[in-house]
Amino acid sequence: MSLDSDVIVDRRRIRRKLTFWRAVAALGVIAAVVAVAVVVSPSGRGAISGSNAIARVKIDGLIRSDQTRVEALERLEKSSAAAVIVHINSPGGTTAGSNSFTTR
Repeated sequence: MSLDSDVIVDRRRIRRKLTFWRAVAALGVIAAVVAVAVVVSPSGRGAISGSNAIARVKIDGLIRSDQTRVEALERLEKSSAAAVIVHINSPGGTTAGSNSFTTR
């Protein structure tokens, strides 16, 4: 009787190891396919690295003259973002503060 239980325990252990190695092999295949797709694609690494990302700017509250916001918008202008989505939730503000949103 103990021989049968030992065989059952061994089979379960072997089955767990086999399942583990199957999962590792599947992940390896997926990683290889992604690597080949990156190398073969015309855009290359840029497709995954996000160089053509879309930036999102969210502004809440009164729009006033704020030097840090102006500097952030200037950095965004110099970035490699493909587009910018601006979400403004404001009841209004000063005319000097709204000048930072004008295009140049």
